[in-house]
Amino acid sequence: MITLTHQWLPRRIPDDIDVRRIYGFCFDAVGRVLLGVEGSGESSEEHHMPGGTPEPEGYDCLATLVSECRREFRVSIDRPVYLGYRKVRDEAARLTYAELLLAARITTFHRQGPDSGRCRRLRRLLTPLNSASGRLGWGSTGLQEIAAATAVATSVFGLDLTVPQGEVYRN
Repeated sequence: MITLTHQWLPRRIPDDIDVRRIYGFCFDAVGRVLLGVEGSGESSEEHHMPGGTPEPEGYDCLATLVSECRREFRVSIDRPVYLGYRKVRDEAARLTYAELLLAARITTFHRQGPDSGRCRRLRRLLTPLNSASGRLGWGSTGLQEIAAATAVATSVFGLDLTVPQGEVYRN
């Protein structure tokens, strides 16, 4: 049985921790965040944040997020800001690694073409930030990450997250 523990650390990542994933809270113009949706019907849907695996030869977290947003989500982003990292510990394998989290502004939604087979086809859901944790299955463990993203959205991107926004699919 795999037992993973997560710890949110809003600081620079130490050089000796392996980075396995890079994720982004990507905000639209009204402050909703982008999630990818796979499956059909609420019980079979899986929600994903934009992001991906860094290249093995020295990673650039900003370039990884920009590239994965463009390739899988068909959006262009601007002004990625580092938020911190999630320290993940796999107790069974006695392995520790990091998942970086960034925040960015979506500048362009590109037309989604036919499924090329090279990457999964995701439906693009724009959801209020306070709904993202539930959609991602984080529960209360994601509240610190949400708080960090909220701070950047309001102070750096100038978004007003107090105005209620509904969910919308963007095709």
